[in-house]
Amino acid sequence: MKLRKTLLVCTAIALMASFIGCNLFNPTESVDIASNDANALTYEGYIKFRNNEYTEAANYFGQAIVADPSHSEAWFGLAKTKMNQQDLNIFELLKYVNVAQKTKFPLADMDDATAYKYKVGIDTVVSYLKMFIYKDTTGQLDGVITYATISNSFMILQLMQTMLSMRNTTKNMPACVNGSAEGCDLGAILNAMKGNVSETLDALEDVFKTCEENPSTMASIGDQYLAGFDYLKGEAQELAVESMCGALAETISNTGDGYSQEKALNTVISQLGYSDFFDEDGDGCHDEEIYDGQDNDGDGEIDEDLRDKTNQIKYDYEYAARLTAANTMQGKKSISNMLIVASAAPSPKYEQVDIDMNLIAGEEDEWRFIYDSYEKRAQNADHRFKFAQKLVFNPAGYPLEEYLSFKSLVAMDNTGDQYDLNFRKTYIGGCWVNYNEEMFKAWTDLARSKK
Repeated sequence: MKLRKTLLVCTAIALMASFIGCNLFNPTESVDIASNDANALTYEGYIKFRNNEYTEAANYFGQAIVADPSHSEAWFGLAKTKMNQQDLNIFELLKYVNVAQKTKFPLADMDDATAYKYKVGIDTVVSYLKMFIYKDTTGQLDGVITYATISNSFMILQLMQTMLSMRNTTKNMPACVNGSAEGCDLGAILNAMKGNVSETLDALEDVFKTCEENPSTMASIGDQYLAGFDYLKGEAQELAVESMCGALAETISNTGDGYSQEKALNTVISQLGYSDFFDEDGDGCHDEEIYDGQDNDGDGEIDEDLRDKTNQIKYDYEYAARLTAANTMQGKKSISNMLIVASAAPSPKYEQVDIDMNLIAGEEDEWRFIYDSYEKRAQNADHRFKFAQKLVFNPAGYPLEEYLSFKSLVAMDNTGDQYDLNFRKTYIGGCWVNYNEEMFKAWTDLARSKK
């Protein structure tokens, strides 16, 4: 299992780095001198750049942009110059990815000074590239060099930003501090980030937005990491990748409070295959939902506590392809129109998970829908699993919005310090009715150990 868990970030970076051509990281060939000042200034800028005179190069590129704000080669040269001024060697940074063990987060061994240098440098370069991208995508540049030219490089920088953000979490993880690969993988780090996720979510949102705008960048690894799309090829796969990345970006961008942020992070974690078999939404159930844009337990929430993609989930590919194409043409990127689940069954690790906490792990009712076919589920507006028929949510009868807000507060109290078991049974319902005090204490002890 561990050998198959290649890090998404590492895989993406390695694959994209392998086919970088004319991009931000490679030297630029000479630019012919034209008759206008902007071209001449840009040419001089590239001469200074090749001579490692970066301050002078930045000055020339800046003058060229003043002379002609649409000069894409000047903007491109300025971004490259800023990268070199920051003393960034991305290929040196990639060594941390290439030499890392597959089970260990690759930047865990990087010293603080190096990490700080790269974080500041990459943040600076990305800020210039975002200006370039905005101008290019709004028709303000001449089109000689475009966003598409640098999309792979830009994605690598964004992934590096995300990894550097995640690295901060490793400082408080004993396995990472002690140099152990066990317990210092991407899944452990992502789950350890819960409760302080805003910076990494911002970085991930940028990654997914870039993926949405340039789906070919991620399509090469889409069949490995985007569950349900492995049957698609070519343009169809790019369309699916665009839709999925757009949906994930939207999920993250809609976060506000801590609960919403953790829910968004859990969505990403589930799609990478690292769910931690724990109640994330305050109803006492463990990983009761699958990622399909539907309410699978009947609590009024969608995709809030997800089982991960390692499970045996079969999709109605033909139905999904039709809906994805039709709805994407209309500008819709709903997960419910892309991931049409035909059936679900547990992976070996999930066979040991007691989802409804009734002391029986791997029950068939936890994996069988009330209505086997998607058409019947859609017709009856009921996408629940069979185990949910035994559950009662909101026993006190609060208005739904008020109940969900209340439940989110309980979710944030995963140590039981504010809301005891009796309170949860009385006002939340759900799987809490299956707990006794001994089980609840074991659950709170586990929650405290995760902090």
